[in-house]
Amino acid sequence: MDWDDLRLFLAVARQGTIVDAARALECDHSTVSRRLSQLEATIGVDLFHRAGRRLRITDAGSKLRRTAEKVETTLIRDMAAIDEARAIRTGSVTIGAPEGLGVSYLAANIGAIVDLYPEISIELVALPRNFSLADREVDIAITLDRPTAGDLTFRKLTDYALQFYGSPGYLERAGTPRAAQDLQAHRLCGYIDQLLHTDELDYMRSLGRNLRPQIKSSSIAAQMQTIASGAAIGVLPKFMAVSHPGLRPILPDTVLTRSYWMSFHNDLRRVERVRLVFAAIAEAAQRDQDVFR
Repeated sequence: MDWDDLRLFLAVARQGTIVDAARALECDHSTVSRRLSQLEATIGVDLFHRAGRRLRITDAGSKLRRTAEKVETTLIRDMAAIDEARAIRTGSVTIGAPEGLGVSYLAANIGAIVDLYPEISIELVALPRNFSLADREVDIAITLDRPTAGDLTFRKLTDYALQFYGSPGYLERAGTPRAAQDLQAHRLCGYIDQLLHTDELDYMRSLGRNLRPQIKSSSIAAQMQTIASGAAIGVLPKFMAVSHPGLRPILPDTVLTRSYWMSFHNDLRRVERVRLVFAAIAEAAQRDQDVFR
């Protein structure tokens, strides 16, 4: 079987739609649709149930996916061994990170890594979601939850502190809360419960009080702008809040601590560019402990 057909099939299985698979493969969606149909005709079974734009994989498709992923793993490991033997580290490394860390910290530190390793290009995907290493969405994943499953190499990147913040305008208008119970009388900004990708972001519940944000967003960057505008008060990572000198920390007794974990799939443990970027990010975070804590 042609590896290109398997690669195309895996992209469709992972993305769930022809259009998204075509975008991942950087080709036309009509080409993906045609080649997928040809593959099904060659094998003689349907690999997906078609219902609108989204595709649902069949039992036969699930079996082929497991086989294709074994082939993919073998190719990745063997090519990594060849590159290692030839001391090759040219290529790209994709980092998937939570939005706040990606926008407010990693984006400012990637340049130093590229200066150190100019032969490596870096793609930073900073979104409020988790990334699948098994599905090859990224090469390095940074999460708020400690990895508990999968064939992964991982380490704690850093702990970081969070605190309530408000703008001078809001605090002058509504007053400064002096204790956690005072928060009930204030307009709060926070996350949308249904869109939380981890319980670690449920700050209001962790405070043990029935706090209901009136302004909600899935984006921590949007929350920070809302708080800086004077519309509400809310919890922000300290490493983000320092970029807004006008924000005032409040309620020093309600400081929270969370952790970032960094991991990559063990298929890539012999890929030197991944190891180098992984180590560089860890070194930067260790150096900047005062920023996070």
